Amino acid sequence: MERQAARLTTETGSTDQAICFSDSGIKRAAEYRTQSSWLLNAFSSPDSLVVPVARNKNLLKDGQPLIIPVCKVDTIRDHLQSCDPIFLGLTTNDDTPVFAIDVADFFSAGGTKPMWLEGTEFVDLRRYGPNMKASEAGLLAYARGMIEWHSQNRFCGHCGMRKVSKDGGHSLKCSSESCNAVVYPRLSKWEPGRYSLLAGFVEIGETFEMAIAREVQEEAGIIVDRSSIRYFASQPWPFPSSLMVGFLASAEKNESSASKISPMRREQVVPIDNSSLSTIRDIDSLPKPAVNDNELEDAQWIHKDFLRAVLSGNSLPPGVKFHVPGKYAIAHYLMEKWIAETRCNNWAGDEIETVQIDEGVFKYVLIRIHDNNGSQKLVRLTSPIIY
Repeated sequence: MERQAARLTTETGSTDQAICFSDSGIKRAAEYRTQSSWLLNAFSSPDSLVVPVARNKNLLKDGQPLIIPVCKVDTIRDHLQSCDPIFLGLTTNDDTPVFAIDVADFFSAGGTKPMWLEGTEFVDLRRYGPNMKASEAGLLAYARGMIEWHSQNRFCGHCGMRKVSKDGGHSLKCSSESCNAVVYPRLSKWEPGRYSLLAGFVEIGETFEMAIAREVQEEAGIIVDRSSIRYFASQPWPFPSSLMVGFLASAEKNESSASKISPMRREQVVPIDNSSLSTIRDIDSLPKPAVNDNELEDAQWIHKDFLRAVLSGNSLPPGVKFHVPGKYAIAHYLMEKWIAETRCNNWAGDEIETVQIDEGVFKYVLIRIHDNNGSQKLVRLTSPIIY
């Protein structure tokens, strides 16, 4: 039997959100888009769900969004010129795969309506969406937008050959082997040692905040504290036709995974008073990046002092390669503004001048301490030296 979109939960855990279309109510699960075998099995599973779209309109029954089991598509598949499913994501409650399908060909062919279409109507989401839950309207908008994008990009703009769906429907590649053009191709790799800020495209049906959280987690495995996201600046990027939008955000602390950070980190901070103890906890709670090899070559936490030295053009230690985009890029601008920000809590190291030594440019601090057994340590950079 057909299944109505009964209470899709949002990505933030809420069932309602003030801005219409601002939450698709599912997990986008982008890691599955390149797994062709998984996608094939998912679309063959009777438990998977389909959001049907026809001529940029969505299917409703009794005023409610209708999501059908994938097996219902089989009843009209013969009337569809193309039945390439578009993977939208997984339901938040039970990880059921959700796809979008363009069923416009069925209505053009004038076939007999199957039973699951009885009593339904395809409607303009702009009219009905505001009366739905944000998660339901968001899912229908996401499906509609993806189907429309496919319908407008069926043929290659370079050679005119037909395009084929890739990455679960999230990219389109020219079918000509001599062309192989891809819609929204990835940037070519930079030279080794070149770093920038994490970036990505806002997908259809996403808010900026949703895109930030998704891209950072997909590329670096870091969970963003969404309440910390704040807009900073934008930049026209006519290469060929984009707008760059810059944000600052904080990562969620990894309270239970201090072991993931090198134990030597504790030696960088000597607890002089209670305020210093909080600094140690902050270091230990940094989540370790988990780099997506398909997206990035490397991801690192960078200290403000190190980045300040890089942006100032100071020399780096021998063998260290670390370059950033030039001043033409919004990434450079965001880096400059970040290192200029003052900390909420003053740190004694802020008053120490940067000095040039044989290993590079550092704030260089030597501290002699004693433990309970009378042993002495000299703390130098990251290495404690007993003497």
